[in-house]
Amino acid sequence: MHTRHPSWALVRLPLFFFGAWLMSAALPAIADPAVPPLELLFSPESRLFSAELSEINPAGRLIFKREKVYGKSKDVPEFVEIAATARALQRATVGEHYIVGYTSLSYDKQYPQGLTPSRKGYILISSSGLDPALFVDAPDLRRILQQASTEHGRESKKLRRLLLQTFAEDAPTLQRLAAGQLAIDTEMSSKLSEKEKLVLQQAALNEQINPTTRSLLITAAADRPADFGPWAAEAINKVLEITPVGGYADGAADSTGLILLAFDEASDRKVQVPIQSLTRWLPGSQQLYLERASRLLELLYPERRKSAFEVALRDSTPGSPAQRFLEGKLREFDQHDVETHAKDH
Repeated sequence: MHTRHPSWALVRLPLFFFGAWLMSAALPAIADPAVPPLELLFSPESRLFSAELSEINPAGRLIFKREKVYGKSKDVPEFVEIAATARALQRATVGEHYIVGYTSLSYDKQYPQGLTPSRKGYILISSSGLDPALFVDAPDLRRILQQASTEHGRESKKLRRLLLQTFAEDAPTLQRLAAGQLAIDTEMSSKLSEKEKLVLQQAALNEQINPTTRSLLITAAADRPADFGPWAAEAINKVLEITPVGGYADGAADSTGLILLAFDEASDRKVQVPIQSLTRWLPGSQQLYLERASRLLELLYPERRKSAFEVALRDSTPGSPAQRFLEGKLREFDQHDVETHAKDH
C-alpha cells in the first residue's frame, strides 16, 4: 500500500490523458489519481470480473456475459451492462474475452468522501494506469490480478516482478497499468533495485512505448529520483529533442500529453534544455507547444529569445498560427524597446 503522497504533477496527469474523452462522453468515473490502480480495482466500491463481450449497444453501452469474478463480491449479475466512453467502444470487439473493472459510483469532490451514485448505472473505472479498466483477457494479466487480489499480495516482491516483466513484452495496456501502479504506490517504488530502475528508465526513453506510460514514469522519476533514479531530465530532453513536431504517422498513439508534460516538467523543475530543442517547436502549428517553448526560452535563454523568434518567423508558413504567434511576440519586443527608449530620454 502506498504510504507517501505522490506529487501534484502525478495528480494532474489524468487531465492530459483522460479529461478530453471523459468530458466528451459525459461519463464520470472513479478516478482518484492518488489511489494505485490495482488497489482501486480491488476496492469495496469496484467490481472486477472476466467476461465475454456479447453486445455493443448503440446507446454507448457494453453488455458482458460474466465468467469469473475476482475478489469476494457476490453481486455481479450474469449479464452486466456498462456505460462506456467512445474510446472504449472503439476498442471493444464482440466475442472477445475481457477482464473488466466497473463501479456504480462517480468521483465527485463536492460529495462526502468524494463519491456519489452514478446516473449512468454501471460505468467503467478510469484512473492513472486504467484508461479505462477494459483489458483483453490474457495469462499475464490474470497472474498480476491474482497476486494483487490481497493487500499482502500487492505489497509483495512477486507483484513488482510481474509488473516489471510487462516492459519486456508487447503489452501496452499492461505496461500502462504497471507504470500507474509504480508511479502512485510509493511503498512499491521505494523498493526498486538498481536493475529494476534501469528497466523503467529504458521504458521512459523508448519511443515505442505508449506516451501515457512514458509520462507516468517520467513524472514519477522527476518527483522521486531516489526511488526511480536520476534520469528524468534525460527523458524530458529526449522528448523535446526528437519527438516529431508534426506528430507521428497515422495510427500511432497521440503524443500530445507527453510533449506538454515534458515542457511543463522542464519549466517547473528548471531542466536545462538545449536551445535547439526549443526553437524546433516554434515554426509548428500547435499553439500550446509554441507557448510552452516561448516560456522555456524566456526562462533559460532570455537574451536569445528575440533572435530565435526572428529565425522561426522566416521558417513559418505564411498565414499560419505560428506566424501570427511569432509576429505578436516580436511586436512585444518592439513595444518594450520603445518604452525603454522613452524612459531613458
